[in-house]
Amino acid sequence: MFATLKILHFLALAIGLGGGVANYVIGVMAGPDGAPVTRPIQKRISRIAFVALILLWITGIWMVSTTYTLSGLPFWFWVKILVVLGMSVAAVAAQAALLRPEPETPAKVKKLGMLVTGAATLAVVLAVLSFS
Repeated sequence: MFATLKILHFLALAIGLGGGVANYVIGVMAGPDGAPVTRPIQKRISRIAFVALILLWITGIWMVSTTYTLSGLPFWFWVKILVVLGMSVAAVAAQAALLRPEPETPAKVKKLGMLVTGAATLAVVLAVLSFS
């Protein structure tokens, strides 16, 4: 069971990080002129990455609760959790911004997306430090 959870966790991580990188590349390649065409694609990728983040929370909590005691978790794990909480707040803000009308949304979502992707990368580093 633990192996299945870990596989789902890693796949969700790949989808989430891959979505952030894909949206960045699409945005750079399309430029301002291509935005009307690419924006719906980026929005869909963002939603898929957000579902992956939810799956990360579910599988992560499940793995930790079945394997560790809270007092037995290392310091770097708690630092990772703080980073993931901040990343989750930014991801929710990005999803909320995508529901609003267009004028200020693209710039705000771009900044939030870069923050989420950077935080996810840092969370991976902290996870390795936690469980190595």
